[in-house]
Amino acid sequence: MSERSFSVVDAAPMKRLVVRDLPFHQSSNVFRVRYQSSKKWHFWYWSDWFHVLLRMRTAVSIFTLIIMWTCSILFFARIYMIVDRIDPDESCGLGKSPNTIEFFAAFAFSLETSTTVGYGLPDGGNGFFQNCPRVQTAIYFQMLFSMFFNAFLLSFVFSRISRAESRSSQVLFTKKVIINREVTQSGIERVILTAQIFDADSMQPIVESHVRFYAVVHGSMHSVKNKDIRYPIRMRPMRISEPNDDLGGVLFTSLPTCVSHHIDFHSPLLPPSLEKCGPENGRVHFDSGCVVDPCGLHIRENDTYTGGQDGLKCPVCGETYTTVDNLIKHIRYNQHMEHHDEVPIKYSHQELDMDELFKQVNSSKVSSTDTDDEPWYQVYEEYIRNANIEIIIVLESIDPYLSGTFQALQSYTIEDIVFGEEFAPCVLTDHIEDVPKSLWYIFWWLYKFLVSKIAFTKTYYSGCDSSMKVDLDSFHMTVCVGQG
Repeated sequence: MSERSFSVVDAAPMKRLVVRDLPFHQSSNVFRVRYQSSKKWHFWYWSDWFHVLLRMRTAVSIFTLIIMWTCSILFFARIYMIVDRIDPDESCGLGKSPNTIEFFAAFAFSLETSTTVGYGLPDGGNGFFQNCPRVQTAIYFQMLFSMFFNAFLLSFVFSRISRAESRSSQVLFTKKVIINREVTQSGIERVILTAQIFDADSMQPIVESHVRFYAVVHGSMHSVKNKDIRYPIRMRPMRISEPNDDLGGVLFTSLPTCVSHHIDFHSPLLPPSLEKCGPENGRVHFDSGCVVDPCGLHIRENDTYTGGQDGLKCPVCGETYTTVDNLIKHIRYNQHMEHHDEVPIKYSHQELDMDELFKQVNSSKVSSTDTDDEPWYQVYEEYIRNANIEIIIVLESIDPYLSGTFQALQSYTIEDIVFGEEFAPCVLTDHIEDVPKSLWYIFWWLYKFLVSKIAFTKTYYSGCDSSMKVDLDSFHMTVCVGQG
């Protein structure tokens, strides 16, 4: 089944890849994909055991390390018991002569050796085992193991407590995304999908934030009757218009920032009924021979509007152009010149029927106005709903303190999409006068001293504005266009 051929009867309950399991409509960045194999154990777990252990919960990983360390103590305790019993006539000083060392004494000696506490020998002596090289050898290997284990434990605990992935919990995504229309100055109508991102720890900006969009078509795979069917599921990249992904999609999240995707001719969110309409909202048909084949590349119409790439071509001479208007001018000019120069009509620009070639301007162009029976967004809403499309937003950034890279994920389905609206304003001025000059000011100043870099500001006494503040209640709100 094609990724775009879905009907209402095919729709199945959605199972998100990214679940919103944290407060404030956020996710814990768990990507719900697991593998299935006939083998119970796989080599990659053993070759990457450190990261497997590091990904465990802190309590589980610490408990596992304690078990490993205790097992090493028991192992060397058994070694000391065996070494002391090799030659019954020779006293190594581990046990009280003439008896050999017992288990609990061997365990205490092994623990003492591993921790270098230095309580003394089990028999009360303080010898160096000159007459028992095998005991010295066992002590050497235990100390060597203890040295490496302590180094590993230190690095593991540091890696665990300094991991940057927990920083992603402070990156907030709006509960909803918006699909809206806009018209460019050249009269081209565009359908835009927009989300909003904000870093709650805005006073300590994260570094080099990049954002990416993906679309996953679930289709009917989650239906019970299809549980044994393999589907060619792919995460299809969605090109980003703002910020421009040609420049890396870099954004600054210390203020609420909108990120948008143009649902154009190449977008995975374009309904199948509009695919054949062609670029520029159907001004030229896809089968007209004037549309450049993207050859599998994920390109944007925006680049053709601004001269970044040519998306149209002349079916006669093959010369490429950025917009339909430029292509029309080219064909008309060459028709006039060829007619003037009496060029044969066959295989020339005069052979092109302009009305037939660009008939999509009037017949297949998406309506710019709502009708009484069907709003403009209904075709988009039905396709996203029936195809069970999940939109995944990935924000990558760097924690400025330990330079650790982290990702923040958010997921949107049809229930999380609002059509024909815009985000409500959520930033307002923060006056110092809002903080009462009383005992409460002491707590306010203490908070600034402990958290903020501007703790010793004099704006409290000068009456100037301190900063801006973001109303997180309004951060998720949407309003009708023009009412914000």
